[in-house]
Amino acid sequence: MRMQILVIDDCDMFREGLVALLHDSFQNIAAIEADCIASGVEAARLHHHTIDLVLLDHELPDGLGVSLLAEMRVEYPHLSIAILSAWEDPELMQRTLKLGAVGYIPKNTSTAILLSAIRLILAGGLYIPEGLLSYITSEKSQSELAVQHTEHLTGRQREVLALLRTGLSNKEIARELSISEATVKAHVTIILRSCGVSSRTQLQYPR
Repeated sequence: MRMQILVIDDCDMFREGLVALLHDSFQNIAAIEADCIASGVEAARLHHHTIDLVLLDHELPDGLGVSLLAEMRVEYPHLSIAILSAWEDPELMQRTLKLGAVGYIPKNTSTAILLSAIRLILAGGLYIPEGLLSYITSEKSQSELAVQHTEHLTGRQREVLALLRTGLSNKEIARELSISEATVKAHVTIILRSCGVSSRTQLQYPR
C-alpha cells in the first residue's frame, strides 16, 4: 500500500532534503510538500483521507506550527502529526503533545534517529527525543508509551483512540464519528487490550 507523508516546512533545502530522504528510505511513498500554513491547510484539505503522517515545522512564515497543529487536530482528528523544531524546547514539546502531536523531532537529529522516529510514529508510537524524556512525568510516560502498541488497530479504532486521548466520552465519540455508542465501547475494549492498559485515562493526554 502506498504511504503518503505531508511535509510542511518553509526552508526549501531542508524540506526537499527530507523528501529525498523519505523516498530513499521507504518503499511506495508519496510526499506532499507545503511551505507555509496556508499551503499546508490546503494540502490537508485535499489529501487528509490518504495522509499517513504530517511532518510540521514549528516556525513558518505565516504563523506557528503549533497553531496549525491545534487546528488540524480539531478538523482532522485521525491525522498523525509530528512537530519539527530547530530547538529542543521542553515547554514547546509538552504543549504540542498535549495538543495531540505524535512526535517532537529536533531538526538537528541525526539521519538514523530521524528515520527511526518516523518508523516508530508510522507504527503507532510516539517519539520524544532522549534529551527531553526527563521532562515527561511518569504518568505521562505511561500514557504515551502505551500508544506505541497500536499498530494492529484498524483505521476506525485509530480514530476512536485519537478522540479518546482528548478525554471525550463514549457518547461524544459516537456522535463525532456518527456510530453507535455500543460500537465505540467495543472499539475501546480492543484499544485498551492492544495498549496493555486497564483504564482509558491511561491513554489520555494530561490537561
